[in-house]
Amino acid sequence: MLRYRVDGREPVYGAVNSGRGRDSIASPKAGLAFALTPQHELYLNAGVGFHSNDVRGATIAVDPASGAAADRVPALVKGRGAELGWRFQPDENFTATVALWQLKLDSELVYVGDAGTTEPGRASSRRGIEATLRWKLSSAWRAEFDGAVSRARFKGFAPEGEGNYIDNAVEKVFAAGITYTQGPLTTSLRLRYLGPRALDSRNIERSKAATLLNLGIRYAVNPRLTLGLDVFNVAGKKGNDIEYAYASCSAGEVVSGACGEGIDGRHVHPMEPRSARVSARWTF
Repeated sequence: MLRYRVDGREPVYGAVNSGRGRDSIASPKAGLAFALTPQHELYLNAGVGFHSNDVRGATIAVDPASGAAADRVPALVKGRGAELGWRFQPDENFTATVALWQLKLDSELVYVGDAGTTEPGRASSRRGIEATLRWKLSSAWRAEFDGAVSRARFKGFAPEGEGNYIDNAVEKVFAAGITYTQGPLTTSLRLRYLGPRALDSRNIERSKAATLLNLGIRYAVNPRLTLGLDVFNVAGKKGNDIEYAYASCSAGEVVSGACGEGIDGRHVHPMEPRSARVSARWTF
């Protein structure tokens, strides 16, 4: 159960947008596993969960920016999820899993770029497939792989000028790594791939794929002291860690009223260039 109280301090509409209340959602979960053989296992998990909205949206009555009436939103939003998976483990050195999953939300949180916050959106549905692999090749070598492909859409008919793609929902992501350990030395090389994704609900603007390769080296001088070297973006790839597409205004344009509905553009955070970090860890 969630109890909340909002004391608005906005000089014009603060009092009318204040209030208090409570909300609650039952969150039952269940899981079932069936061993077909000692090496093969099927599992099924399902449950109900939730995410919370900004409680100011649960008490709002008037939009402070426009003075128009505002619709309230629930403080807690229900989500329903399930996964069906297969696990294969012939011995302690090898494990592989594949799972089909689905998640439905009564309201999707949508990022508002200019405000740097999120706001409640339409109901959504996501589904996909995930796979993992953990393999101890020898006493010194270990390999890992993770991959996921998913589809995310808003449900129902889209309002005029909008589509049903969920902004920035990841569609494909893969990660792989290999680790070598011999005595006090541990070396790992890890690759991450983030595929293109829709940046707007109509899938007109799409992000670029990003691939990153990192190297890590650790050397245990003694049981207490460990030295480390990390090299990030080993291949020196250029790309963006974050990409958004939305209309924005500068502070001056907002003050002067010259911006209108904003100027459409792409907003990014570039990946860090090739860089290195040296570290030392002392355990007491």
